[in-house]
Amino acid sequence: MTSSPVLLGLDASTGTCSVSLAVGDAVETRLRRQRKGHAALLLALADALLAEAGLARTAVDAIACTRGPGGFTGVRIGVGVAQGLALGLDRPVVPLSTLQVLAETAIRQERRGGGVLALLDARMGEVYGGLYGHQAGTPGTTVPVDAEWLGPPVPVSLPAGEWFGAGSGFEAYPDLASMTGLYSVGADFVPDMGAAMPLACRRLAEGEGMPGHHLDPVYLRNRVADPPAS
Repeated sequence: MTSSPVLLGLDASTGTCSVSLAVGDAVETRLRRQRKGHAALLLALADALLAEAGLARTAVDAIACTRGPGGFTGVRIGVGVAQGLALGLDRPVVPLSTLQVLAETAIRQERRGGGVLALLDARMGEVYGGLYGHQAGTPGTTVPVDAEWLGPPVPVSLPAGEWFGAGSGFEAYPDLASMTGLYSVGADFVPDMGAAMPLACRRLAEGEGMPGHHLDPVYLRNRVADPPAS
């Protein structure tokens, strides 16, 4: 593999399809939200990006994919499309946390230091959450401060420093921002695979790619029909 691999990034875990193509340092991204047909949309956006770059699918060196948490259907679709491409092309998959991709998105859009509290609305009175620090000014360097969680929308105990909030959890529970002590919040932020391409490239270089059939979704919640026990 060359020092500048061609990476295709896929995400459908929040209902917004995000597809990115990284060719060296050049990254192009398409985001689109629609109610149905996410698998076909992911493939169509991927093929459009490849066509614009003058590349065939076989030029892709690896596929980066969010593996959850997020909407069950969206996570399954994203993982399934990534597996299909990886197996068909005999290429590795680089799994990424949806929450970490959201944190990378927030850092790129916010353009300032501090950590990110990423929260996604998990429905049923709960949120998916993750805390991420990063190396200021260096894309793709987010690191989890603690394990991701699923739980009630309560204030989070933050490490010292400035913290920014991102994700639909703050749209569903707006009081969390002030209760947690965040300096700002992007409640409308969604995972943007373009922001995550440096992270995916680093993970691939560090040997974290895997065969498509080893890619498993991460739901954090096992039951989707019943509300959590009180």
